[in-house]
Amino acid sequence: MKHTAYFAVLAALLFAGAAVFAADTDKAKVDKHDITLKSGKVLKDAVVLNKKPTGVTFGHKDGATFVSYADMSVKARNYFGYDPDEAASYEKKIEDQKKANRKAAEKQKAKEKKQQTEQDKRNRERRITQQEQTVRKLELQLEEARKKLENAEKTVSQDRSALVSTVSNNNNSRVCVDTPWGVNRVKTSNNSAVRNKLMKEVDTLSVKRDNYAQDVIDLQLKLESAQKTLEKLKESNG
Repeated sequence: MKHTAYFAVLAALLFAGAAVFAADTDKAKVDKHDITLKSGKVLKDAVVLNKKPTGVTFGHKDGATFVSYADMSVKARNYFGYDPDEAASYEKKIEDQKKANRKAAEKQKAKEKKQQTEQDKRNRERRITQQEQTVRKLELQLEEARKKLENAEKTVSQDRSALVSTVSNNNNSRVCVDTPWGVNRVKTSNNSAVRNKLMKEVDTLSVKRDNYAQDVIDLQLKLESAQKTLEKLKESNG
């Protein structure tokens, strides 16, 4: 019975001690304090909102402030449970995490850069292919325009020669004729259906020929510009 009573008393004392310790800890959290920092700033009526191994977040009259233990007095550090070893371990963990985050970010950045480089290369190759198609199309158009111009030149030359050969030297009437040496007015008879038809054909074909000639010039310029663009694209693609 004596032993039983002894252990009962011991248990009661331990329980009471634990209760006092818990009460002290809770009291530290809810008690209001005037915290004076090393900078001289005072946090009025500060209460503990959150604790970390490196410091305490206080709620006070002016809001909420995180205060590191390094900014507290030695007495305040001890009061709020500062543990140098725990703080060092916590700071190392935070620093290791930052390094891991930086490494992951650099790796992701390198990956994105590589992907962008590959995409840029594909885009350049696609533009080169498109430009090659443009050059080829212009080459075909230019070839066709030159054929049209050549055919028009032949027809105008033939009709011009036929028209000149039908001119009567004894008639006072004159018409405008496209000749190898330029446009001149030559004599012609009045009622010649053949001559009139040839004159119209020469006039019409001369206009077409001039248009074909301009088409050739325009297409040649476009082709030269397209070829230069293609050369630049190939050079940039390396």
